[in-house]
Amino acid sequence: MSLKLSAKAAPVLFLVLASVWTAGVYFPYFYSLGFPNREIQHLVAALQGQHLAPPELSSVVQGIINSTGHLKRAIRIAAFYSAEYKVRQPHSLKQTQFSYLAWFEKRPRPTILVMNLNEIQGDTLEFKIFETSPTAIVRVGLLPLFAMAFSFRWIAKGTFDSQRSKRTRQGLQLSESSG
Repeated sequence: MSLKLSAKAAPVLFLVLASVWTAGVYFPYFYSLGFPNREIQHLVAALQGQHLAPPELSSVVQGIINSTGHLKRAIRIAAFYSAEYKVRQPHSLKQTQFSYLAWFEKRPRPTILVMNLNEIQGDTLEFKIFETSPTAIVRVGLLPLFAMAFSFRWIAKGTFDSQRSKRTRQGLQLSESSG
């Protein structure tokens, strides 16, 4: 049995899928603005020189400060959350990842700084700090928006085409009846 979609249902289905995709990408960012992660905020403050770094990260933070200088400004541009709970094993993993557009004292241009926090069993913290390319952030953020724009265009074009064909049929019927 094959599933056939009507000409009107396919663009609407695509719009629904694109909307879910867009919400999945942008909802964590807005959530992070309302409920920021304290550990990552504390780490950003340590890179800015406002707080002391946690003891387990002091060497990493000091290495970043020595090579790039203090963090002058950081703007959060992306957020990602995930959780993994295993039923048969007493193991849980929560991952929080924030991406920042970051300006450092010793760098002429901003960089994209990613801070990843893994919480294992609710108490063990594991941090990863790294840089990423701007194209990765742009690709993740813009692809769902392009999909939504495409689906809106597809729906609009389908509506316009159906109205035009309806007018054409009405015009043909009028010309046949008058002729």
